[in-house]
Formats: sequence, structure tokens, C-alpha cells
Amino acid sequence: MPAIPPPSGLVKRPSTSFTQSAPMRTLAVLSLAGVLALPALGASASPWHLGASPAAQAAPAAINSLGIDAGPHPVVVAVLDSGVLADHPSLKGRLLPGYDMLSAPANTRGARSDNYAPDPLDSRCAQSSNSRAIRTHGTEVASLIAGNGANNVLGVHPQAMLLPVRVIGACGMTRRDLLDAMRWAAGLPVEGVALNPHPAQIINLSLAGGSANCSPSLQALVNQLTAKGIFVVAAAGNNFQKPLQEPANCQGVLAVGAIDAENRIEVYSALDPRTPIYAPGGGKSLQSGLPWGINKLRVATYDLDFFGRERANALDRGVGTSFAAPLVSGFIALWLSHQPHKKPADLMSELPQFLRPVEPIDKCVDCQPRGLAASADRLKP
Repeated sequence: MPAIPPPSGLVKRPSTSFTQSAPMRTLAVLSLAGVLALPALGASASPWHLGASPAAQAAPAAINSLGIDAGPHPVVVAVLDSGVLADHPSLKGRLLPGYDMLSAPANTRGARSDNYAPDPLDSRCAQSSNSRAIRTHGTEVASLIAGNGANNVLGVHPQAMLLPVRVIGACGMTRRDLLDAMRWAAGLPVEGVALNPHPAQIINLSLAGGSANCSPSLQALVNQLTAKGIFVVAAAGNNFQKPLQEPANCQGVLAVGAIDAENRIEVYSALDPRTPIYAPGGGKSLQSGLPWGINKLRVATYDLDFFGRERANALDRGVGTSFAAPLVSGFIALWLSHQPHKKPADLMSELPQFLRPVEPIDKCVDCQPRGLAASADRLKP
């Protein structure tokens, strides 16, 4: 999972650890950190995290959105991440014109532009073992929100439109770029950048690792966005049961923790009473013998063929709160497609009807974890 820098810092190039060097914070991708360095597996029969057909048994942690029809209202979800590889078949027809909000020196292309593709594998700063995971991270996150079903990669709301905004690359990111990306995604003006013609109703932030307290500048922006009716969803973070960090700890941000397929909080997930919702994030395989025993999320991604050429693929390899967050973003998009007038305050008041208990954990006696469980009757007006 990408990590955001301190207020005056630039994130260093990727590392597979979550260690910290002051005043710079190391960037890490969830699927490669610690126990999250799990093997990718071939695609299974269906995305267990979405639920099952009426005749089949669903995973205990499935969000049960499978089979819920979208409403008639269009919804735009911004994916602020490492960029998106637009030619993946599972994202065909779902992408709006996005933007690369990275500025120099973090931008290997030199400056901001409308090219939101991730950095090439051979780009400067892309020599670490994390480079491939960073390159495909945004594509994988996007597919969990609005995958069109090709290669059996199905998003929670396959009709949602995705707005890709690149905020992190092989050379890291800056806090300024993140704030500008959030503003641009929301349709607010950003100096030197054309106004976004497709403002997002939802901003997905599958990144973590900032300050233990939300900075005034980030909190002020979140306040501005929520007042505008924009939902901000953030991964709780992969800090192995420590408290929330930015951006998930900002008031008004919907922090999403990760549970396994059998409704237990994953060991890598942040643990904090301020986390209002958990969703499947995947992890180590379970010894259940059931379809969800794989315990990894189906994502649209890329790998290398025998000759070292990059190719589009669909794999069960999503692991981390980075991948739990887009399930919640997709759910909100599905909800808004039926009830477009709803605001963030409405979600918080109505959220309990879409939640179910998660197995409690002794380490956090004040936590009351709840998992996402969609309902067609409650989604509709």
C-alpha cells in the first residue's frame, strides 16, 4: 500500500518494509509487505468477496452485492493511486479521462499531464522489488470498484465510471500532490491544471502511513469535500494492529479495515475504534476446503509471460486494506446509483443497516468491528 509523506516530506522510493526513517516515510505496497508477500494464484470460479448465487453458499465475510442491480443514476469514483493501465479488458468502457498529478521530482515524466498511466518497469527509481506491485496497484484497485466482468473480474458496481488520478510512482509522492489530486478529483480548481469535467462523488484512497494525527491542511480539505457532498474512503492501513494513520484518521474519512473470508480481522489491518467498517481484504489461504479458502481478491492485473513481456491477466492476489477500501467505495457507488441525493452524513446514519458483526479481537476492547453486508431492499429508496 502506498504511504503518504509527512507535511513537509517526499516519500522515498518503494521498499518492502514498513520501517520509517525520519523525517522521510518509506513507501510500501500492502501486497508485498511482511506476511502480505503472498503468492498470486490463478483465477477461481467467481469472486467470493461479492457473495454467491442463491443456490450456493456465500463466504461469511462476503459483502453480498452480487446480483444487486445498479440504479439509473451515473456515479463517478476517483481512484487516487499509482495510475491505471487503461488497456486491460476488465476495465474497458469504465475509464474517464484522468490525470497525472505527480510533480517533479517524484514524476519520472518530468511534470503533470493527462497521461495517468503508471511508471514503466524500467523507469528511474523502479529498480526495487516493489516496482511491479506499484505499477499494477491502481489497476487492481480500480477493478474491484467497477470491473466489467471480463475475465471474471467483477466490480461491486460494474456500471460506475472510474476517474484515474496518479498520485504515486516509482519515485514516491508528495503531500502537495495528494492534496491537489483530491481537489482536482472533486472538481475544485488546481493551479496550472485544467478543471476536471467529471467531478467524482467518491474518492478512493488506497494509501496510508501518514501522520498519527490528521494534519490541518488535509483535515481542512476533507471538511471542504464532505461539505460538498463528496465521500472520502481510505484504507485503514497495513500497520499490524496499530492505530489509524493519515488519511484514514481524518474526521469525515470513512476508514476501512480488512477481514478474512471467514469474518475475522486480518492480522495486518490497523486496529482502532475509529474504524467504522471492515471489508474483505484477503490474506493467507484458509484451511476451509470451501471456495473462499483462497482468501485473496480477484483483480485485474498484469504479469509477465515466458519471454518477459507484460500481459493483462486476472488473478486472485489482492491482499491488504488497499483492496478492502475499494469494495466500500464500490458499495457507496451502488447506493448512490439508486439514491443520488445522499450525502456523507446520510451514510453514517444509515450505515448500521448495511453492517454485520465481525469476530471481536481481545487486543482492542473498545473496538466494535462491523463488516459490510449489502442489501438490495435497503439500497433502494
